[in-house]
Order: sequence, then C-alpha cells, then structure tokens
Amino acid sequence: MAMKLTDAQIQMMQEDMYADLVQLLIEHWRYPMDKALETLYNSDTFARLQDKDTGLYYQSPGYVFSFLDNEQKSGCMQ
Repeated sequence: MAMKLTDAQIQMMQEDMYADLVQLLIEHWRYPMDKALETLYNSDTFARLQDKDTGLYYQSPGYVFSFLDNEQKSGCMQ
C-alpha cells in the first residue's frame, strides 16, 4: 500500500532540496552564498518546487538542478 506524505514531510523534503540546490549553485556556478540564495528564490524552478503537485521535491537534487542550471543558461525553465 502506498503511503501518503504529510505536509510536514513534504516541507522537510522541499527545504532539503533548497539547501542542496544552493550548494550546487555554489559548486557549479561559483556563486557566493547570497547570490546562490537569490538565484534560487527568484527562479521558476523554486516556484515549481513550492508547488506540491509538481512532485519535484521528490526527485533527486541533480535532476532538479538540471532545470535550474538550464534556467540560468537560457533564462527559462524547460
């Protein structure tokens, strides 16, 4: 039987993802912490991560970072 996640569990997964994405921005783009946070919080990727219906919070950080990385390169999420 499939187990449904609680809102608190989803929020924890989202917050973990945010931390992972900021770390990846720092590593891959060489952003300082404040620039990495600003980039994430102002991205379409972040907006989609906040929408529980997308299920992005449930994916791997590398997979979600590919959207954020593409968004940084092209100016839009694909």
